Amino acid sequence: MRALHQPRGRREQGLILLEGTHLVQECRRCGLQPELLVATPGWLASHGSLAGDWPRQPVTAELLTAMASTESPDGVIALVASAALPSPPPPPQPATAGLWLALDRLQDPGNLGTLLRTSLACGVGGLWLGEGADPWQPKVLRASAGASLHLPLQRQEGLATLVSSALTVGWQVLAAVREGGEPYWSVDWRAPSLLLLGNEGAGLAPELLAPAGVRRVSIPHDGRVESLNVAVAGGVLLLERWRQVTVDRGESTAAGLGC
Repeated sequence: MRALHQPRGRREQGLILLEGTHLVQECRRCGLQPELLVATPGWLASHGSLAGDWPRQPVTAELLTAMASTESPDGVIALVASAALPSPPPPPQPATAGLWLALDRLQDPGNLGTLLRTSLACGVGGLWLGEGADPWQPKVLRASAGASLHLPLQRQEGLATLVSSALTVGWQVLAAVREGGEPYWSVDWRAPSLLLLGNEGAGLAPELLAPAGVRRVSIPHDGRVESLNVAVAGGVLLLERWRQVTVDRGESTAAGLGC
């Protein structure tokens, strides 16, 4: 269990570790079957309907704390096979509708988890992760509030080939930059699009900005702030896309996002 706190342990065992009642609820919501539910007798007594007929192992609170990555676990851990998670997104295809997100070397687990949660709320079709933080580490899973379990994800060494493929099939490739890009609200986000967000400190790699078809977009803001946090910037851009799509369909944009 403790080995699953690290990428090597997750790779070797083919398992991820979901800590806490909320992530177990998300597991049930998206139809994942845990390999094992490890929980205190008190948690099992009060969450019998959630546990259902899943395989379980009762443990003491002290033992659960030793297994968990958090200091004060709420009584349950689920082990889920990596093979049961959503399939990776397919390569870019011609005439495909929707929005896809590519994250270039994002390092902070909180930023990644927040972007995953916002992506799910805004109908993103899938995500490509160019290196950076592991989406299955416990901190990312908690920050995403379980969104990682619903979204097609693909990790790869770099994103240049993805950008080239997207341009070749006619996708709109939008690169978020601190300044100098067109205002984000001037973009038609209803077109098939790939949105690129970069590393917290370095931004997007130069090779991702170099292709002639890549459009740079910026979020105008007060100059006293050098740049926006990448998760905040991503939220602004993704919600603009959601606004345009829902207005185009005649839907209300006032629905809550479960924040």
